[in-house]
Amino acid sequence: MYSMKSNQNEAAPPKWMDRVLECFCAPHLLEEVKGDLHERFHLRAKRIGASKARKYYLREVFSFARPYIMRRNVSNNTLKIAMFKNYFKIAYRNLINKKVYSGINIVGLSIGITCCMLIFQYVAFEKSFDSFHEHETDIYRVLPGFGRGDEKVEFKGAYTPQSMAPAFKEAVPEILHITRVHTDNVIVSDAAHPDKVFEEDEVLYADPDFLKMFTFPLKSGNIRQALLPGTALLSEAAALKYFGEDNPVGKTMAVTGQVQQDYRVVGVFSGVPDNSHLQFEILLSMDNLLKGQGYANEPEGGWSWNNFGTYIQLHPDANRELTEQKLTKVLLEHRGEALQHQGYRSGIKVQPLKDIHLNAEITGALNEAMGSSRTVYFFTIIGLVTFLIALINYINLSTARALNRAREVGVRKVIGAQKTQLVVQFLCDAALTNFIALVLALAATAWLIPYVNNIADTHLSTALWLHPDFWLVFLVTLLVSTLLSGLYPAFILSSFKPVTVLKGRLSSFSSQQWLRKGLVVLQFAASIVLITGTVIIYNQLDYMRGRDLGLDIEKVLTIEGPRNLQEGIDRANATASFLNELRKIPGIEQAASSHSLPGQRFNWNGASIRKATDDPANALRGVATYVDTSFAKLYGLELLAGKGFEDITISTAEDAPWPVIINENLVKSLDFEGPSTAINEMLDIGGYEAQVIGVYKDFNWTSAHQEQQNVVLGPSSTGRHLSLKVSTSDLPATVDKIESLYNQFFPANVFNYGFVDQIFDRQYRNDIRFAKLFGLFAGLAIFIACLGLFGLASFTSQQRKKEIGVRKVLGASVGSVVKLLNIDFIKLVIIGFVVAVPVAWYIMDQWLADFAYRIEIGTGVFLLAGLAALFIAILTVSGLSIKAAISNPVDSLREE
Repeated sequence: MYSMKSNQNEAAPPKWMDRVLECFCAPHLLEEVKGDLHERFHLRAKRIGASKARKYYLREVFSFARPYIMRRNVSNNTLKIAMFKNYFKIAYRNLINKKVYSGINIVGLSIGITCCMLIFQYVAFEKSFDSFHEHETDIYRVLPGFGRGDEKVEFKGAYTPQSMAPAFKEAVPEILHITRVHTDNVIVSDAAHPDKVFEEDEVLYADPDFLKMFTFPLKSGNIRQALLPGTALLSEAAALKYFGEDNPVGKTMAVTGQVQQDYRVVGVFSGVPDNSHLQFEILLSMDNLLKGQGYANEPEGGWSWNNFGTYIQLHPDANRELTEQKLTKVLLEHRGEALQHQGYRSGIKVQPLKDIHLNAEITGALNEAMGSSRTVYFFTIIGLVTFLIALINYINLSTARALNRAREVGVRKVIGAQKTQLVVQFLCDAALTNFIALVLALAATAWLIPYVNNIADTHLSTALWLHPDFWLVFLVTLLVSTLLSGLYPAFILSSFKPVTVLKGRLSSFSSQQWLRKGLVVLQFAASIVLITGTVIIYNQLDYMRGRDLGLDIEKVLTIEGPRNLQEGIDRANATASFLNELRKIPGIEQAASSHSLPGQRFNWNGASIRKATDDPANALRGVATYVDTSFAKLYGLELLAGKGFEDITISTAEDAPWPVIINENLVKSLDFEGPSTAINEMLDIGGYEAQVIGVYKDFNWTSAHQEQQNVVLGPSSTGRHLSLKVSTSDLPATVDKIESLYNQFFPANVFNYGFVDQIFDRQYRNDIRFAKLFGLFAGLAIFIACLGLFGLASFTSQQRKKEIGVRKVLGASVGSVVKLLNIDFIKLVIIGFVVAVPVAWYIMDQWLADFAYRIEIGTGVFLLAGLAALFIAILTVSGLSIKAAISNPVDSLREE
């Protein structure tokens, strides 16, 4: 006989019915519904038996398949919404109640994010160059390379001969389109108003394929006629300048540059985007330039005119390496013998269009807008470091203030809060702070962009904000900054044991102080690296701009010689007469002419130079320019041996050797025993016979980035660059006299003047921009670190109020209390200094490696940076320490 217990066990509803119920019943109702059904089942089983009770149970289970029973998560969602409302309400109250700490966190994060956003826009702009072209992935710039003997062929320049493009087009089927480009400075006038003249220095000659390759769409005109012989294209700005509101299409303009031609305007384009490495206002037909220079029907002779840029568009399926091999073969077929005679090996590489802008080490044939991949890399690092310092502030202050929220955590855990919920709560705190900081950063970025553009000569704008990718980055930044700044404090706070915190015992939390101190060390190490970098960068700039160039460029005013001369006037005679009249103006000490100026490119780059008796394989590479008889005296060149051009009579005989003066470096390179032994020696310079008449002491024609070159100066009285040594206190009056005389001699030209020292400094434009931006962002990063230190010091002094009160009651002086509070931070700064020194030395040594003439990194700069960081730290915390030290101990002890 079965017991009652056995009967009850048998009288149970089928388990499979329970599982059916679990499948459709909402989780928050399941326990209540199942309990009621089980209770009714047991009552029925006693009254009518288990078998019938099971049938009723089955019917009742399915009767609960109703919408209100099946609806899941409705109340759960409502609960979650309420929970998040509560989290954000608590977060908001904490922000309001702790204004100082909240302000430090928000300001620090907003400055850090602002720096990141500005740097992000700068980096995005620099990397966006030429990306607007439809065929940008198929367009390449041709780079010829040269080497000697067993030397590696190096590709350092983009100078190509004008005959290279037609030869490549004919022989290499992978080339879809090819164009040559050549830059010029011109005088422009409306043919109908020849007295109205303009100077334009952004002019390109190009082949008809240019507009098939590059995306510069016309706003008006006929693209089929573009760049055909005798045609010109204008930007909207140029069209407005030259023709006013009239439609320029179909009108004729006179252009005087390397050639003097009339051009018919056949189209107007919008203008060249700022992120294009090619910058121009006028496009002229290449055919007119070649005909004007007499090269149109001499393709082989054109291999010696080596001042063009060549761009190719390959078929999408073309093999780049195979194409380079074919291009090299064509080059050697046409120039191999001549190059071999000069001792060169040669080759061709093609450089992707997108890589041109950030490869400033490759010298372009045009006035390209060049950037630096190194600069982009450095600023990316600065942005990340600045953002990291801001995040460290938040983490440090959040973990330091954890004691104040410990009881809140304990109470929440006692009433059932799970660790995950607590983590989410503190992440909500971080999200609110980061969102406010991010919104402030957006406003600050928009406000700062014009100032950054003005300081650093950049082209940042808020136009990027219209792109969806920007807002995607915005949301990702919010998410990442919330997680990075909030996760660690959230886990620390949520890990408190409720019994411990409610009893007020949190001694175990002190074990987390090592991380907080480590983060402070990291902050100050980064700050010291930035201070060191700023000092070294500005020292290098001062060194470059202040070092002895071997040239006297102070108070040298320069004007552009005439481009548009009346028919029958000899340029040499006109220039000489003008210079003679200039010398009569009070305040002008000397006047000279040359074909280029210090700080500009030489007229002849990559010239082959050797002793006339040497094997061509031993030829050197050098540079050359042409100057008149007064140039050396005006610029203070020091003659070491021989004579200057002013001391000789230059022969006009066709078979007479070319008299040249070389620099000291070339004397050493050619293995002469000394300057005097080089005098009267015969040289072969690019196939021309030359005789050395003098040797000048080395001088720096270009920036400190470049090593001393082998320089050749040749005589010429037709230079278009006129240099005037001025010594007057009334410069405007002197300039007015020069302009009046210029207009008298050259009425169909535009008078412009400048100073050679300013032209020379333009070579350091990228370096100056880098220094300004580096200093700006470094200053902001250090300010953020100080904010964090201030907040941490404020919290520390608040936490130690009772200790300070006890010490003062026991007789401690104000000085000893200040020392007590400061000493911990001073130790952290010293540790940060030790960490920062090797890092700063390595980074800045890498940066200085780009300069041929550089400063040495001494210990003084590190000591200066360390002392500066120490001073900043002491200044930041001492105010709080003194305030705590002079407070009444009775007040702090009574609070306890």
